[in-house]
Amino acid sequence: MTNENSRLRGTAGRLDGKYAVISGAAGGIGAAACRLFCSEGAAVLGADLNADAGAALEAQLTAEGFDFRFCVLDLTSETDIARFAAEVTRERTVDILYNNAGAILGRHLLESTVEDWDRMHDVNSKSVFLMMREFAPKMTNPGGSIVNTSSAGGAFAIPNMSLYGAAKAGTIMLSRVAAVDLAPGIRVNAVVPGLVNTAMPHSFVEGLPDEHKRSVLEGMAAQHLLQRMAEPVEIAAAALFLASDEASFITASAMYVDGGATAV
Repeated sequence: MTNENSRLRGTAGRLDGKYAVISGAAGGIGAAACRLFCSEGAAVLGADLNADAGAALEAQLTAEGFDFRFCVLDLTSETDIARFAAEVTRERTVDILYNNAGAILGRHLLESTVEDWDRMHDVNSKSVFLMMREFAPKMTNPGGSIVNTSSAGGAFAIPNMSLYGAAKAGTIMLSRVAAVDLAPGIRVNAVVPGLVNTAMPHSFVEGLPDEHKRSVLEGMAAQHLLQRMAEPVEIAAAALFLASDEASFITASAMYVDGGATAV
């Protein structure tokens, strides 16, 4: 299938001939990234624990003619990630790894448990470490690109977000040091979103009266200079740029796609 973006530009897709693995593929940003990467010519393998949402995404994208497959993967399991990476790289070389899976928890520090800590770090940072460790040795080298999703919550203090913030801050530094360790053949960068219009922010207002939900979400959006949440595709577009050859001289960077939230 010839993608519409390429036809409009009159040029080849920015990821033509590339093979990309995207984790957290069933969520808002992940699904948007799968579609966008496919539309730019990549063959994409999406991974997520949400089997139903992943299967629906696969059916939709393949029906549109894109080269997309979905696999169920527990990103908190070292064994599962090692097996997954071995199976994937047995078939072909990976050019792009986009570690996008994430989980969020809003809880006061003094009410948080060790189990909360482990959950936040297992999903948000340990999974990134494990995916890079397993895939990097078998990625395109030189020319491989790894992109990791962090959060503005890892760059400035948000009340009741100490565990989440610590994990996401760790993802930024993990990305920078990985870029040093994997240079010069593989680039590693982080995307740092602000509030994104996905299920995550809406989970904060669950249980509130309907008349309060909108005001709470509007208040959260107002913390950004642009006075709104991002749409998932806006974060996916930043990841696409970092993954592409257009960013061939960018590594060990954190790209803030936060609507100015960290400047306030």
